[in-house]
Amino acid sequence: MDNINYRLPKRKDGQKTFDRIVETAKKLFSKNGYQATSINEIIEKAHIATGTFYLYFDDKFALYKFVLGNYRHSIRKAISEGIKEAHTRYDKERLGIRAFLKFAWQDPLAYRIIWESMFADKELFREYYETFSHDYVRQLKSAVEHGEVREDIDLETLSYVLMGISNFVGLQVLFRETLTDQDLDFITGQVMNILHSGMFTK
Repeated sequence: MDNINYRLPKRKDGQKTFDRIVETAKKLFSKNGYQATSINEIIEKAHIATGTFYLYFDDKFALYKFVLGNYRHSIRKAISEGIKEAHTRYDKERLGIRAFLKFAWQDPLAYRIIWESMFADKELFREYYETFSHDYVRQLKSAVEHGEVREDIDLETLSYVLMGISNFVGLQVLFRETLTDQDLDFITGQVMNILHSGMFTK
């Protein structure tokens, strides 16, 4: 999965063309799915020559893999920016969830493209979430060492629980017609209340 099958542009005019290919592909992958989107359709909608596409990407899968990797980088960056003022694991979770929800609202294409990877290539889908899980576990280990997270919890399972919460609460956000900062704070607060106190009365 680590083979490089795309080439980044070296000039500004090339960057504009490259970005247009990527943005066109994102819209088509999101609308039609990976399998139903053809290279010819991407080329036509991006208004480029066939040779221009292959100047940057070996094939459709190379383009899809780049788009998916770009989302992974963007989400991590958004979360990293969101938690930079946090000093405790609790605050990192709270601000990280809020940052993810805001990202999901601002770029709704992300969900379809990320989950579409399950159908494009199961190993790519697995790699996407395992990479997030491994990084999460590393952070959670540090929190355990500092006494912020219970020692008797399997951290890999916890990482998937936390990712699952963010993913599906993200759908709650996407289904809304409008979203304010107050809405984000309320939803995030509800998630943190459940994480802290649980859902059962007994």
